[in-house]
Amino acid sequence: MGRKPEFKATKSFTMGLRELAWLKEYSERRNEKASAIVNKLIREAMLEDVHTETERKLRGPIAYCTGCSKQREFEQVQHDDQVSWLCFECGEDKTEVVEYYIKQNERRRK
Repeated sequence: MGRKPEFKATKSFTMGLRELAWLKEYSERRNEKASAIVNKLIREAMLEDVHTETERKLRGPIAYCTGCSKQREFEQVQHDDQVSWLCFECGEDKTEVVEYYIKQNERRRK
């Protein structure tokens, strides 16, 4: 069994020669430490990843709409006690299909 391998950051890591040469030149031009530049680049990538993930969560699921004959985004609409998934373009109800895809994705994540 054992423990799961953890991510460990050491003070050194491997970089390609081209990347290292660019980092040296860039840090000299900016008069900054290379570690500060690497931290900024990682922070920018991290923020972009968080932004992309947030946008993905705000959008509805995408599935094939027979009314439009295309892959479309679906919107969740609440009617009294019932929840429906409607196509953004034509309004076709695809609740069964979208809920099936949602259940499939939940199973894959487990």
